[in-house]
Amino acid sequence: MIRPTLANTLRGAALALLIGGFGAWLATGAHLGFTQTSLVTMQRDEVTGIDYPQRRPGFVAGIEIPLGTAGAAIILALLSLAADRRPPAA
Repeated sequence: MIRPTLANTLRGAALALLIGGFGAWLATGAHLGFTQTSLVTMQRDEVTGIDYPQRRPGFVAGIEIPLGTAGAAIILALLSLAADRRPPAA
């Protein structure tokens, strides 16, 4: 059985953060650009027949979401390695 130590807790948090970041990115469309907080759709004016862009509220996670959470997960994993070190036996 795995003992709940600080190192194991940090590793679990790193894994959860990594999965959560990539999951949120995939769930909102896996956009390779920056995060978008509004979506643009093209509408057609019925009278003139001209197409025009219309913004509506929405959220699409950009590439900085999985990259940022991966960076934070790496930091947590490195901290777990540092927490795992034991002082030398005397």
